[in-house]
Parts: sequence; structure tokens; C-alpha cells
Amino acid sequence: MTELVQLAEPQLKRRLGLWVTTLTGVGVILGSGIYVLAGEAAGEAGNAVWLSFLIAAAVAGLTGLSYARLSKLRPKNAPEFQFVGMAFKPSLAFLAGWLILWAVVISSAAVALGFAGYLHYLLGTPIVPVAIGLVLVSSIIVFLGIGESALLAGILTFIEVAGLVFIVAIGAPHFGEVNIMEMPMGVAGTIGAASLVFFAYLGFEGMANLSEEMKNPQRDLPRAIMLALGISTLLYILVSIAAVSVLDWETLGQSDAPLALVAAQVLGSNAGLTLTLVALFSTANTVLLLLLAASRAMWAMSCAGALPGVFCVIGEERRTPWLAIIVVGFFASLFTVFDDIRDVAEFTNFATLLAFAGVNAAALRIFNRGSTLSGFKHVFLDIFMPSLGLVTAVLLAVNTGWRAASFGGILIAVGLIVYLVSGAILRRALK
Repeated sequence: MTELVQLAEPQLKRRLGLWVTTLTGVGVILGSGIYVLAGEAAGEAGNAVWLSFLIAAAVAGLTGLSYARLSKLRPKNAPEFQFVGMAFKPSLAFLAGWLILWAVVISSAAVALGFAGYLHYLLGTPIVPVAIGLVLVSSIIVFLGIGESALLAGILTFIEVAGLVFIVAIGAPHFGEVNIMEMPMGVAGTIGAASLVFFAYLGFEGMANLSEEMKNPQRDLPRAIMLALGISTLLYILVSIAAVSVLDWETLGQSDAPLALVAAQVLGSNAGLTLTLVALFSTANTVLLLLLAASRAMWAMSCAGALPGVFCVIGEERRTPWLAIIVVGFFASLFTVFDDIRDVAEFTNFATLLAFAGVNAAALRIFNRGSTLSGFKHVFLDIFMPSLGLVTAVLLAVNTGWRAASFGGILIAVGLIVYLVSGAILRRALK
């Protein structure tokens, strides 16, 4: 396939530092899964659900290391597209960027459904219309600007962290009362749950989509990625142990609002109401941040010539990629009609894990052939770690199931068509 054509790229405002970026990452990671999928995962892994979160964290951490190292070399938006393009053909770079773009869009739909599920638990409201409404409101906030989006996300992140700390606090007196290694479906069930809750870690890769709005991305982005993953993993493990210590895993597995149920079990219905409100803030925060990341990725790929150049525009007043925001919001709304968080999460995981495999392969090739390290450090950091990240990403992708794999195959086929058509249109326009 032919080389991509780089378009003249308008500039975004650089306003983000280390701690705002870290907070943004924590916000999108935490809301992506623990409030939405903790019950589903407990239904598979039993009391060992914490181990599923740990396994998923290990895979995310390996890939996070590759992102952190590669972002020092090229701190640009649409990182999967950028990183794979540094090591392989433009067509493979496009597919990596295409897969993660759709994964983030679909993720926002899944979390919007989680928000709607909690609101349904609270008020009995319809699921899909509420999810679409959240996507619409979040898109408007993203359009207003990065400063406004980051400020609101920071406030909501503090609320969602407080909610998780609250769950840990009420569950701590019950630690040790259950066997946290109980696996009703064995190791296979725990690994299957890890494939599902990997969705809970999505968001760290989206932090790299803020590169061109960070003050010092080469220094701060790698630190922010690893900090966000570390903080989120610790909270996930403690919360999952607290949940199964208060309620049996069967009950958790049947609940649409598992953490609210845990709070209600210990402190009564008022506590459940409080956790429901926190979960609403948390999932709304994640939808906001996912739409922010997806719109930046679409904009960057368009400016690089991988997607139609019409999306490479920024509003003069707000300095936001307004057309990309509209398109991302539209498709996120469409995916809410699936009305099944598990299916949407598994579709997302498969596409994301394939892209992560590509990023790890890129890290392996780039650092193996141009490393500044020597001896043991070179073998460990440049060869072993990205290889392990590549293998584990593929293994988890296999465990997402045939339906997710079929969807991924369709997504790849459509992506190749888009790549060929958009490339031909761009080349004709430039003649």
C-alpha cells in the first residue's frame, strides 16, 4: 500500500501538566470498569475476582511500559497509529489506529450504558435513551475546550475515587472472612474474567491522545501513564476484595449496580443511594474522557492523511476538533443500542488487545534495533518485556470469545476499505 500524505496540521493549546494528566488517566480508568463490570467478573471468577483484576493489570502494565517508552520518541496524538508507523508499514499503522479509535468509541457507549444502568436502578429510567443523552451532553463539554473538560474531569475523578475508598473502608472489617482464592469455574473462569475486566484498564492508552495538549509530554506522559495504572490497580484489588467480603459472589454476579448493593448491605439503603450517585459521576466522567480521547485520535489520523482530511479542522474560538467530536459522538450513540454491557466490553477488548499487540511489536522492533541500553537491561527492557506484552495481549484477545473476534474481523475489513478509499481520494485531491 502507498505511503500516507501528511496534511498541514493546526495546533491545539498546550495546557496540561503531569498531575492533571495523571488525574485524567485515573478518572477514565476507574470509571471504565469497576462500577460497571465488577459484578459480571465476580460471577465468573468468584471470590478470586481480585486476581482477575491483577492479571489484567499485568497485561496493561506491560503494554503501558511500551507506551511510556515510545511516547518519549514521538509524543503525538493517535499514539497507536504513530508508534506502529515508526516500525512497520503505513497500512499496519492505520489498522492499529483504526482499531483503537473504534475501541474507544465503543467503550464510551459501554460506559454510557453503565451510567444508564445505575440511573435505572435509582429512578427506573429507560437505558438506551439515557445513554444517548449522556453521550450528547459529554460531546458538548468536549467541544467547549480542553481546559473546561479537564477541570470537570478532575472534580468528578475525586468523587469517584472517594466512592471506591468508601467501599474499601466498609469492607475492610470483613477482610479474612471469605476465601479470596475460591474459583467456582477454576483457573479458566478467572482468566476469562481477566479478559472481561481488562476493559477496566482501558484509558491509559488514551492519555497519549493528550500529548499535543501537554506542556512537556516527553517528560510527563510516561510518568503519568505508569502512575495512573498503579493507582487504579491498587484501588481495583482492594475494592474487589471488599465486595466479595461483604456479599457472596453469586449475588454480585446478578447485580447491575454491584457496588451500590455492597454499600446498602452494610449501611442500609441510604448508603446504596450515595454509591449510586458516585457511580453516576464516575461513569459520566469516563464517557467524557473517552470521547475527548477518541476525537483527538480521529483528528490526528485525519491530519496524517490516514482518514479523510475533512476531519483535520479546529474551531477558531474554542480550538477543538469540532467535526471529529460530532462524528465520534454520533457513532458512540449508535453503539448504545446493543444494550448489553458485556457484549460491548468484549468487542472493545478484542479490538484494543489487537492494537496493543501491535504497539508491543513496534516497541520490540524499534528498541531491539536502536537501543541505547546494553547487556541485561537491553535483553530485559528491549526484548523480554515487549515480547511478554505482545504474547499476553494475544492470549487475552483469544479469551474474549468468537463473537468479539468476528466483530474484530469485520472492523479490520472495513478499516482496510476505508484506508484504500481515503488514500485514493487524498492522492487525487493533491494532484
